[in-house]
Amino acid sequence: MKIGKDFPSRLLAAAVARMPEHRREWGEAMKAELACLQDSGCRWGFAVSCLSAALFPPGRFESISLISVRGIVAALAAVAFIGFALAVPEISGAGLAWAYTIYGIAVLVIPTALFGNLLVLAGVVFVVTGHARGWKPWPRTPWLRSWGRLAVEVVFGLLNPLLYLAVLVTAFALRPPGSELWFKPLIMTAWTLLFAFWIARACGAAFNPQSRLARVGVRALLLASLACLLAFTLKDAWLFMETTREEGSLQARFLNLLRLCPLYLIPAMLLWDYLCFSSMAPPIGKDQEEPARRARGFFLLPDPASRFFIVLAVVGSVVTLALAAHRRSEGSVRQLVITHQKSIVSASARYKLDPRLVASIVYVTHRDHLSPFRETIERLIIHAWGMNLQRRGPGNERWEDIGTDENPILNVALDISVGIAQIKPRTAQTASLLATGLTADTLPDTVYHEYRNVEPVGEGWPSRVAAQVAMPSPIPVPATRRSVALMLLKPESNLDTCALILALYEKQWEAVNPDWSIRQRPDILATLYQIGFARSKPHGAPRSNAFGARVQQVYEQAWLNELFKG
Repeated sequence: MKIGKDFPSRLLAAAVARMPEHRREWGEAMKAELACLQDSGCRWGFAVSCLSAALFPPGRFESISLISVRGIVAALAAVAFIGFALAVPEISGAGLAWAYTIYGIAVLVIPTALFGNLLVLAGVVFVVTGHARGWKPWPRTPWLRSWGRLAVEVVFGLLNPLLYLAVLVTAFALRPPGSELWFKPLIMTAWTLLFAFWIARACGAAFNPQSRLARVGVRALLLASLACLLAFTLKDAWLFMETTREEGSLQARFLNLLRLCPLYLIPAMLLWDYLCFSSMAPPIGKDQEEPARRARGFFLLPDPASRFFIVLAVVGSVVTLALAAHRRSEGSVRQLVITHQKSIVSASARYKLDPRLVASIVYVTHRDHLSPFRETIERLIIHAWGMNLQRRGPGNERWEDIGTDENPILNVALDISVGIAQIKPRTAQTASLLATGLTADTLPDTVYHEYRNVEPVGEGWPSRVAAQVAMPSPIPVPATRRSVALMLLKPESNLDTCALILALYEKQWEAVNPDWSIRQRPDILATLYQIGFARSKPHGAPRSNAFGARVQQVYEQAWLNELFKG
């Protein structure tokens, strides 16, 4: 093969042909230099380096700093991580459970129990006080100061609040009695401020940080965040005092309060520090660079990377909202019902139900409430719910006899509806216990932990009623949480559980009073199916909610009657 016709020369020629006119002469010189090289390896290396210089000419990307490149890479890595989590929800769900357990024990529980957070609080107070007086602590290790502060901010200002709002509020019912009117708005405000705070820190440098509008906006955000943190501090302090009034000595209560206070005081001190710098005047000369330096500390990404993050966040938000708002077409949902017609008929016949009721519930949930995006999230969360991280090995053999559950908090927090008929796993466990006439307390110790957080059945299920509703359960008792999760993901067992729940409600109302039978009331059965066992209290004048009315509407449609007329 002639040297002038080999692949390196063609590669370089193609690149030179697409170069602008003012650089074409440089390209011709590179082609001439390539022609002088005889060794194949040298020709390939030279052609690739010339191609790189042609695509990325000097000066074009010199303004992008290494910090910006790192920020862009970090943003892309976050997107890749989220994409992987959604693509393989089974693995990601297990990883979520492990991450929660490791973080909860190593970062939250142990430092809190051993008063370790008090040392962090002392360090934060020292740094904030130094900033207020103009000190620069640890002047010889600025990288340690900046990265250490960022680590504290991420733990106490991002991860702990996320864990609190997403898990602990639900698991521990951190809701004072009589707080129905203000508790949910407070939680929504906290979520909004948490996202707004970290988005502002990531994207704020894209705007002029020293402009009056930016400074006023940052100051308002910091004040709102500090006020919200104060509201949660007062709420939890009052709740702690009320719930421990009859428990332990005053000294023990004081020590517990001392352990917990850094979780609130550390983010408060950090917010106060940023609030102080936001009130400083913008820099005028080189001798007044402190506000600008502090602003660069508040905004995590420099200008190029923050602009890239804004574009990425906007595109991601639009795509997420579009996927979440997407609903299946009427034709595709009908086809879903038709596809599972045999399973619906089989489940209904097993519990002596009208199959149109089960089909109507499936139709309404998939047509009006579900999206394919939500189904992916459900699979991720249900696999985290089903994890029981039992320790095995020397010294732990007795746990095989008494049972163990290292994820009791997640059992409540991650209890979401899944599967074709949208059933919560704790609801399925409760239905299984009611159907078999058992309770969590009557189960052996080795499996009690799997059922200790089942849904309460409420006052409408006294012992005489529970004794009259016994019937076979599609999910055996006992069953591990992982088994419950996997069975709910299967359409057949999910539909069987749906039919069991509806049959339990029918028997409950008839057991209380035969005249209150709701077998011919699909709207009432669908309403009870949605609101849960604890709110099912038989009476003579039931009324449906919006979900029940919608199920009734679908139940009466001609195509459904035609499909299940046999």
